[in-house]
Amino acid sequence: MRLRQFLAQKRGSEDGFTIVELIIALAVIAVVFVGFAASVALGFRTIAVARQRTTASEIATARVEDVRNIPFDLVALTHTVDAGEPALAYASNPDSPNHFLSTDATAYDVSGSGDYEELVFDETLGFQYVEDPITVGSTVMEVYQYVTWVDEPDVKRITVVIRYKAPAINGVNKLLRVSTIVTEGTITYTPPTSVTPTTGGPGATTTTVPGSTTTTTPSGSCFGDSTPPTGSFTVGTSGDAEVGFTPAVNVTLNFSFTDACTPIVANFSNDGVTYGGDVTYDILNPSASWSLPGGDGTKTIYGRVRDGNGNTLDLGTQSVVLDTTDPTTPGTLLKTVSCSGSDRTVTLSWVASSDTNLRGYRVYRSTDNATWSVLKTTSSTSTSDTHKKSLDSVRYRVTAYDKAGNESAETNIVTLVKNQCS
Repeated sequence: MRLRQFLAQKRGSEDGFTIVELIIALAVIAVVFVGFAASVALGFRTIAVARQRTTASEIATARVEDVRNIPFDLVALTHTVDAGEPALAYASNPDSPNHFLSTDATAYDVSGSGDYEELVFDETLGFQYVEDPITVGSTVMEVYQYVTWVDEPDVKRITVVIRYKAPAINGVNKLLRVSTIVTEGTITYTPPTSVTPTTGGPGATTTTVPGSTTTTTPSGSCFGDSTPPTGSFTVGTSGDAEVGFTPAVNVTLNFSFTDACTPIVANFSNDGVTYGGDVTYDILNPSASWSLPGGDGTKTIYGRVRDGNGNTLDLGTQSVVLDTTDPTTPGTLLKTVSCSGSDRTVTLSWVASSDTNLRGYRVYRSTDNATWSVLKTTSSTSTSDTHKKSLDSVRYRVTAYDKAGNESAETNIVTLVKNQCS
């Protein structure tokens, strides 16, 4: 009896968890796991955001140091925005660096607290948006630069703004501002310790952020350079056009420039006011396509060129006559024929073509009425041709052509048969 009771108690003590107990246990484990996962995710996010800010700080600091290597007098110059350059304008979006510009874009809030300083645009390094975005992993770093006066004309503050965002980590833009004050005599150029031939020009220095692309700053030959490039440009010719004439609005501009401070950039204009986009000079391909305004007549092209420091040379103007109109067809083609022995001489005459830029006439001949070749060109309205009178089916026709290379329609055809002498 006691044995059976003992065995029954033993079996009862070995029963498993109930369903309720199992559910409670799983819920506790899930809560702990979710909390742990959230903590890990937050940790990774914090590390990633910190890495972003560190990278942005490194880029901004490198940019400030680049500018500090420029002679003081060249750090900030009063700037007039040229055609094709982005104009500074206040942005209402707080994620934009231009949100810290005054509404008239003449002052910049260095601290972001509303203490505005007069903005002086940096012309030595190009635009306010100073370079292409730098990509670090999935983060895009946009670099902006401002130069402001501080208290006295001989004291300047350089402010660099980095805007960055990694969509996979945080969906909003972040801004980082780094400023430094420079005074007269504090900036002297120190040649770079390492140079790498890059697109930044001979001797350009490079700045590399770990895990990022390499950015290039102007070469040492730019610092202190206040001399503009030298060179000139001309309007190319095409086809049979004479120099100074073109039959089409699209022309080729040929140029040659020299300056150690690269890149060398040219701009052109049809009116001397509105200039086209930048044309970067390439010594291996020193030309560019240009479109003239429509309508026949003399066109004037204005040019200018600048070096990597913004030193600009006015290239003056080049003129070209646009003539898209064919000359009128010469009048009726007539012939007179005479023979001497086995030779035959045919004299051709026609009524003159009318064209402002008329250059002359082309006389064509064919002996099969299929293949025509230019017998001669002439500025006169008559010409002659001597050949054997035994030739059969000799045909002539005439066209007019102008200085732009335009050619008129053909005149009527005159024909000579074998042994014809009148």
